[in-house]
Amino acid sequence: MKRSLVLPRAGQLLVSTDLHGNLRDWRALRAVFEASPPDTHWVVLGDLVHGPDEQTARLKPQLYGFEDQSAELIDELFELRERCADRVHFVLGNHDAGHVGFRHTAKFHTDEVEHLESKLTPRQHECAQQLFSNALLAVVAPCGVLMTHGSPGDALTSLALLDGPLPPGPGNEERIVAIGETLWCYGQRGEVSQRLLQRISAETALDLRVVVHGHDRDESGWFIEGGNQAQPVIFGAPDANKKYLCVDLAKHVESPEALEPSLRSLH
Repeated sequence: MKRSLVLPRAGQLLVSTDLHGNLRDWRALRAVFEASPPDTHWVVLGDLVHGPDEQTARLKPQLYGFEDQSAELIDELFELRERCADRVHFVLGNHDAGHVGFRHTAKFHTDEVEHLESKLTPRQHECAQQLFSNALLAVVAPCGVLMTHGSPGDALTSLALLDGPLPPGPGNEERIVAIGETLWCYGQRGEVSQRLLQRISAETALDLRVVVHGHDRDESGWFIEGGNQAQPVIFGAPDANKKYLCVDLAKHVESPEALEPSLRSLH
């Protein structure tokens, strides 16, 4: 199974990061997509599920004061993908991956996978399995952007390493490490990401300059690291600072700073 995708050279690109069960934020993003031109592609960079527990929501309401509606998000993304599969692209996050055989996360509950699956209906469980097991791990925009959930490093020597069933079986150590980086790594040193961008540029015959990822958080809603990595932030930022990207696919991106005019406020 192919786990990477190259987008067209023209049109509009929306990029959103981690939602962690926030149905209000999801619906705000969906409304933007549905009001966008028909040549718009939306890349959802993982961690759809696993919202805050009641204590965390109570202690930090400005950041985490929302109900965990992960089950509803699964339903709604699955339905949107059924209608717009050629334009809505879901990239697996480390929290989502626990539901298809990867290690389980414990951010807000001792075992977040078991906690959520105990609440899913049989149909929601089936939708989650289809959504997560068929997910992408990387999306490439010819305008110069590589999109992943985490920020990969030297283990991702080729996009072809990502292809195949999830999780990788025994004896696939190179693939296991490469996929682990795309799911779990935070920001890399600039020189590491530069090597990655050069490798994937050579592989795809494109000029890639920036890794746009999720997985991390910042209350300002946007951050740049290493001179070649950037993240618009939704989860972990207050409503006033939540950001997504709206990028012109026909305009080449030379640097993370060149993406700043493409930042949009979610609320």
